[in-house]
Amino acid sequence: MMINVKRILRLGSGVVAAMLLGLIWGQALGLTQPDNGALAVSTAPKLVVVIAIDQLRRDRLFESSEAGLGRLKEAGRVFTEGQLAHGITTTCPGHASILTGLNPAGHGLPSNSFLDRVTGEARYCVGSDDPSHRVLGGLKGRSPSNLRADTLGDWLKAKNPNHRVFAVSAKDRAAITLAGVHPDGVYWYDSAQGRFTTSGYYEDQLPQYLRTFNGQDPAVDGFMQGFPERWTHSTDGARADDYEGEDTRYERVSGHPLMQGTFEEIAKQVYASPFIDEATMELAQLMLIEEAIGQGAAMDLLSISLSATDTVGHLYGPRSAEAADSLARLDQMLGTFFSVLDERLGVNNYWVVLTADHGVAELPEWTHEINTLSCPSDTGRLTPESLYLGLNWHLYKTFTWPFGDPRSLLSLDGGHLYVPEEGLSEFGLTRAAVVTEVISYLESKPEIEKAWRVEALSNASGELAEAMQRSIVPDRMGDVLVQMVEGCLVDELGTTHGSPHNYDRDIPIVFYGAGIKPGNVPGPAYSIDIAATLAHYLGVEPGKPLDGVVLDLTRISRSQPEGGE
Repeated sequence: MMINVKRILRLGSGVVAAMLLGLIWGQALGLTQPDNGALAVSTAPKLVVVIAIDQLRRDRLFESSEAGLGRLKEAGRVFTEGQLAHGITTTCPGHASILTGLNPAGHGLPSNSFLDRVTGEARYCVGSDDPSHRVLGGLKGRSPSNLRADTLGDWLKAKNPNHRVFAVSAKDRAAITLAGVHPDGVYWYDSAQGRFTTSGYYEDQLPQYLRTFNGQDPAVDGFMQGFPERWTHSTDGARADDYEGEDTRYERVSGHPLMQGTFEEIAKQVYASPFIDEATMELAQLMLIEEAIGQGAAMDLLSISLSATDTVGHLYGPRSAEAADSLARLDQMLGTFFSVLDERLGVNNYWVVLTADHGVAELPEWTHEINTLSCPSDTGRLTPESLYLGLNWHLYKTFTWPFGDPRSLLSLDGGHLYVPEEGLSEFGLTRAAVVTEVISYLESKPEIEKAWRVEALSNASGELAEAMQRSIVPDRMGDVLVQMVEGCLVDELGTTHGSPHNYDRDIPIVFYGAGIKPGNVPGPAYSIDIAATLAHYLGVEPGKPLDGVVLDLTRISRSQPEGGE
């Protein structure tokens, strides 16, 4: 197992680690193997469950912890400074990093969509043009074909094909990137169909239990049949239920529409509620039983990504009554799921790893109210429309006045600021000249801290720049990356993520199971360390050197008194 020498410092003395903490953000200095004798885990699990809670900020982990999260709090090994090492903090790269053990620069997926520099077209991170990869019941292709690395599941199967690997999520990009290249079953919710499905890359038809789970009509005889007409919840929380800045699409107060309107509308309402997590967890339990996961001769791997924290969080923000209710429900769901694992496998026969793909920013209206708004704008917001129009007006005045269309000089497909060759040829311009003006305009906005010229990022220094460097995939990037001032959003309502700031990068990292010492462990820990750690303790070899390192799971945590348990 190969890991970065410089980050082994986190296993050394606190004094030495503190002196050399800055090296954590640099490039790899070397590779080594940890002390197997000191780190050996005595009990091999029958099942490893990796749970990614989409958009769960580290500071919200135990906000509600009476059941499943409570068990992890009391008996789990909690790495209290968990973070993403990379800077473009979106769902696809965040999930891919968890079980590849690589930053986006290594696994090849810089964001949810990326720019194909050869064609100039934006591509979805798990999209595929191969007709054999078409979604069952759908029209689009989905597969891991854009992923440039294998995952823990692939390493397990390379060692022993009898290891089985499954993944389930409300999001295709979450399930696919966690599952890797050669899983046994991967399922996700397709909001266009209102059903859980897979693609032809994995199998030609859904298993019978999943067809029954979906039903002929999910709202009548499938998994939605018990859902209420409206999602109601307590209005208690950090702020009023009806709050300025919240998205209005599904109403700002309890109860929100859930099973109202056409089935197409219902499918979208379910996706934007905690009931999508309920369905995902119900399916995970069904898979556990029907596939006999964790009950074979070889250990199995089950990855579950729960999406409601993200879909609800975008609409209402992390301090909303809606977010609190979603997390409380998730806590109960996990408690039920762990009880099922206890019953079917035995409490000492499985491990759980809990983490997230990214965090999220607060609603600027909330930070303004509590006097913590750091954005220089009074509203904390810059609308996408005003930014786009202003940028094009600047390019028009500079390059295409009076009759040229400036839109041919800049593409925003897939969230990338890219200067197409066609526009340069039309107006006889150089890419450097256009990019310079784009950056000049963007950095004139008080809400924008930095506009990075992608090709120059490798020479930049500082923590945020180095985090952004780890997200760079040169043949899949635009020409300019925009970094907002901390606390500023490019969004008219709700909130979002994607920045290299701590609120987007801080994530929970918790390991739980037999042989894993409980307690709170301070010090650097990253999502890329999860795959490295599991591979080490499970005795499998990654396909190539990893960016992550092995976290110590067996020594008494540094937060506990010496000699204590």
